[in-house]
Amino acid sequence: MPNRIVTEIQSIETCLAPECNLSDKDVEQFVEELDSYARLFEPAFRRREQWRWGRVYLQGLLGDTQRKTVERIALEHGQNVRDLQHFVGQSPWQKEPAVIIHQGLVGDTLGEADGIMLIDESGVVKQGQESVGVAAQYCGSVGKVANCQVGVHLGYVSRKGYSLVDSQLFLPDEWFEQAHAERRKTCGVPEDLNYQTKPEIGLKLLQVAVKRNEQAQDVLPFQWVAADELYGDSPAFRDGVAALDKWYFTEIKRTTQVWLKRPEVYLPEWKGRGKHPTRLRLRNPSEKAVTVQDLVPQIPQQAWIRATLKEGSKGPIVCDFAFLRLIESRGSLPGPEVWLVIRRNLDHPEELKFYFSNAPADIPLLDLVRISGLRWPVEMD
Repeated sequence: MPNRIVTEIQSIETCLAPECNLSDKDVEQFVEELDSYARLFEPAFRRREQWRWGRVYLQGLLGDTQRKTVERIALEHGQNVRDLQHFVGQSPWQKEPAVIIHQGLVGDTLGEADGIMLIDESGVVKQGQESVGVAAQYCGSVGKVANCQVGVHLGYVSRKGYSLVDSQLFLPDEWFEQAHAERRKTCGVPEDLNYQTKPEIGLKLLQVAVKRNEQAQDVLPFQWVAADELYGDSPAFRDGVAALDKWYFTEIKRTTQVWLKRPEVYLPEWKGRGKHPTRLRLRNPSEKAVTVQDLVPQIPQQAWIRATLKEGSKGPIVCDFAFLRLIESRGSLPGPEVWLVIRRNLDHPEELKFYFSNAPADIPLLDLVRISGLRWPVEMD
């Protein structure tokens, strides 16, 4: 019986496996199209030899070389190893012109006025200590603290598709200690670079994207910014997004505090001694903020809206949603008015996700549902 089961499983897998029916002509056409696409980036390189070495490196990355090292790529393409190493490590070509071209192409094919920028970080496990920014830090790809590099990435998604559009390496704070001075110099870390948190890097990527749009007439238009709670729990990040005249939709911790209505505040009178009061206080100290998870039992059943997020591998993904306009607590004082969106899993109602959004009060609620289901492409990116 076990052998029969194995045979049947293998038979099913064989039936499901896609047939490879590409002809030599098909492959040649793919190569021609890829070459045409790569040539669009030629203006990003100031010198002809830089463009030539860039093509060699691209061919190596896309080829069947098992170990994608510069040395192996150069040898398999019959090129001088030192020349290719110099191009990758020391040649002074700038990233920005290539990013502008890339984002313009993404905008031409996927761009929509209400497009969504996605912010997320990703880790790459490393064995040694020589790579720039490598340290023992949380690595999402393995789900634990590991010796790795971490990058903050900017993705783009619209109704037409999704793509990665920009990235920046994250350097842990230990890399800015005096003990790492020699490593910073060896790795070519700019001397004027200061430590930045991941939300600070994410906001900078967005600010640069907006600046590009202003200079090039919406090369990559977007209205929304979506991110997980690492960024949603940073008021500075969310305020920065709002300052760009964009709408954020960010996950937050269940312990985030809010008020259902704005409490009254006042500035204490100066008593004639000491410094003049500058900090507002609650008029009624008993009006304490509550956590967003404490609000869930207060939401009547009829207030929940059932909606389909997207089509999953096993069918439609459906969740219940609740929407509240409330006041965010900032340092125990009332902050901005925001949307609180609560998403509840149908199969496991105890599984709840909470989101803040600064979208307008009159926005259609289904727009918020749509945005809540569009963060997954960043994992694919």
